Amino acid sequence: MSWEQHTIRRAFLDFFAAHATLPHQEVSSSPIIPRDDPTLYFTNAGMNQFKSLLLGEEKRDYTRACSVQKCMRVSGKHNDLDAVGKDGRHLTWFEMLGNWSFGDYYKREAITMAWKLSTEVYKLDKERIYVSVYKDDDESYAIWRDEIGVPEARIYRFGDVENGDEENFWSMGPTGPCGPCTELFYDLGPEAGDGPEDVMGGEGDRYMEFWNNVFMEFNRDADGKLTPLALQSVDTGMGMERITMILQGHTSVFDTDLFQPIIDAIAGLCGADKADPVQKIDLQIIADHLRSVTFVISEGGQFSNEGRGYVLRRILRRAVRHGRRLGFEGPFLHKLVNVVAEQFKGVYALPPHILANTAATLEAEEARFFRTIDRGMALMTQLMEDKAGGARLISGEEMFKLYDTYGFPPDLTRIEAAEHGFSVDEAGFEAEMERVREEARSKAKFYDDGAEWTVLGEGGGRGFADYNLDALETRPLRWRAREGGAVEMVLAETPLYAESGGEIADHGTIKGPGFTLAVHDVQKVNGVFFHHGALTAGAIDLRAEDTVTVTVDTTRRDQKRIHHTATHLLHAALKAIVGPHVEQKGSVVEPDRLRFDFSHGKPLSADELAAVQAWANARIRENEAVIIEEGVPIDEARARGVVALFGEKYGEAVRTVRAGGQSFELCGGNHARRTGDISYVVITSESGVAAGVRRIEAVVGHAAEALLNQERAMLAEAAALLKTAPARLLERLGAVLEESRELSKALTALRQKGGGVDLDALLAAAVEIGGGLVVAAKVEVDSRETLSALVDRVRDKHTNAVVVLGAVLEGKGAVIAAKGPALKADKRFHAGQIVQAITGLMGGRGGGRPDFAQGGGEASRLAAAMAQAVEIIRGQAG
Repeated sequence: MSWEQHTIRRAFLDFFAAHATLPHQEVSSSPIIPRDDPTLYFTNAGMNQFKSLLLGEEKRDYTRACSVQKCMRVSGKHNDLDAVGKDGRHLTWFEMLGNWSFGDYYKREAITMAWKLSTEVYKLDKERIYVSVYKDDDESYAIWRDEIGVPEARIYRFGDVENGDEENFWSMGPTGPCGPCTELFYDLGPEAGDGPEDVMGGEGDRYMEFWNNVFMEFNRDADGKLTPLALQSVDTGMGMERITMILQGHTSVFDTDLFQPIIDAIAGLCGADKADPVQKIDLQIIADHLRSVTFVISEGGQFSNEGRGYVLRRILRRAVRHGRRLGFEGPFLHKLVNVVAEQFKGVYALPPHILANTAATLEAEEARFFRTIDRGMALMTQLMEDKAGGARLISGEEMFKLYDTYGFPPDLTRIEAAEHGFSVDEAGFEAEMERVREEARSKAKFYDDGAEWTVLGEGGGRGFADYNLDALETRPLRWRAREGGAVEMVLAETPLYAESGGEIADHGTIKGPGFTLAVHDVQKVNGVFFHHGALTAGAIDLRAEDTVTVTVDTTRRDQKRIHHTATHLLHAALKAIVGPHVEQKGSVVEPDRLRFDFSHGKPLSADELAAVQAWANARIRENEAVIIEEGVPIDEARARGVVALFGEKYGEAVRTVRAGGQSFELCGGNHARRTGDISYVVITSESGVAAGVRRIEAVVGHAAEALLNQERAMLAEAAALLKTAPARLLERLGAVLEESRELSKALTALRQKGGGVDLDALLAAAVEIGGGLVVAAKVEVDSRETLSALVDRVRDKHTNAVVVLGAVLEGKGAVIAAKGPALKADKRFHAGQIVQAITGLMGGRGGGRPDFAQGGGEASRLAAAMAQAVEIIRGQAG
């Protein structure tokens, strides 16, 4: 049997779900981001969703289960990141086929089912299966030897927990359910490896572990103590990629149909050669990492500098680095998310709107890192070239400068250094990091590097001066020129708001002696406000005693104010209309639009959206004051019912914003003075961004007016195209749609009659063979539906007909064959065999029942294949 990925999954689930004596409940995969287990960044095993069952803390209406689980192992104990792509078995994101018993069956049944599925369903060669058991698990050893019949020469004992060797003793992590296990291995043959490590228990690739059966007996606490579980359970895991590799006859998971379409797509974008050993590794790493980031982001994962987000960022950056080696000079991963989705079509739901958001998130992160990596790689290369002939060491100071000044990640410095035969001074780098931490603690100079910064004063300034300032005279503390005429400047204080809490930064100008700097961004890093801008007049030649005047673009700030206050009103509106469960999950506030992400399990209906918009506009019309209080004790604010963001950390004193009588939130942004300043809010879209997270986008005030004017103009243009007045547009559109429906019906009727093909001409060319009327031809039709209808018409007209018609449809050759009811008992004519033979000539495949079959192949070979149809049928008839 030829195995492909979908049939492999289905065969596993069907074996257990339909088991004669021990039927299992088929359970869907849980999310890759654990929803209720704070000990995990990512779901790393199929048993994660059953943890409470294995601990005896929960009961369900089943005691046996099977599933295919999405997993990731990139952090903590189960960290395969550095090995991914360099061999044929390690992955970050993978699927785990598993079956479980929760106090039901145990070792004997589990081992017996594992053997039957492996040898009777998947039909693996019994002589190539090896097994291992824990050192003193005599029961499992005896079952394999005495009941299954595996020779002792192919049964191995491994592990010794008391001495720190946990081989064949499985645990989910430092804590949780654990116990001895028995593993199944498959001998891939010497072509997979013939080195000293290619033995059972070695690190080589020849003996591939593909199924682990864990017998859960204990719970391990934080102190390492093993406590017997309330019930003995079975937890098994078979790597989907590994069993696919074995069944498809490969020695690397990357050669299977799980990866090849993705690898082909990547290679197609950059012209890479899969046969090149170096480029092959790059392609494999990118393919694996692409699967990881696609699924994590699709579930709401976000890039960040800590925790799960940092791990995700490392994966993306590793993929980008290898993409750059293949010649990609800009974002590319986002172009491939649809390829991943197509691979898992029918397995995991990845709707178009989720994919679009995933691609956009990826593209933004890729673009940022490409800028960083291009600059850092050039500096790294120059650094190594300068050391040619000398000590091959990247000092801690050099490594720190790459990181601190240019944003080049330390892990990439380590990788690049290692690949070029350099070592890095880790102790020196850590010393530099500690020095900076100490400087920050003691409020020392932010930067001492006079080569990079022109330093005029101490420290990083006091930051933001006040929300109500339009201009401020202040001292510059340091500045530096960047590429392309860009300038960065740190001031003693500033009236310009730095990007924070979803609100983008203020714009403005900095005027000093002999220069004007247009500020287009302000970023707060470690408490220091960096002003990013470009010179519009003069040149900078500042001295320590100089002052500058900072002016805020107040028009732009006021536009941000009303959009920010509108997000608060929309938040309150969602809670009032959709439900109190709604929580903010993110936001963006710009001068011309706002975006608000919130928790909710399904799309909002048109009526709900209309109600949310109406609720918010009613609050706007009330024109109540927006009251802002600084320095409110956090306990007092909570007692007064303030809305805080889940997961955010707040200080002892907070800033509260009350927008009218029904919106009261913690917020550090700019806001309107009265709700009426917003004028009007229009919700422009509602979409899903991740599982359980929805997004609305909206415009207010001037932006809402511009949108309404644009839509009014579009309405007038549409009316003109349909030659009617705007007020009668719907009536006219209804008439046009009705006319379209009538035309569609006429087209369908034409297709059902054979799409205009001359039926008499087909019959005139028929050949009589063995008492059957053979009609075989290549025809011109527009769809498979039309081709099938034409076959049916010929068959209905002559009940003793054997009909074989072919057509080019959507660039591919299609063939359909059928025989009339008068030939039903005539075994000489078999439609499935006819199609199989014809499509074989086309480099394709097909088949079906004796009375009806279909298939396809290369369009360019269709005519020649159809020319052989009569002879093929004549050969069948004998």
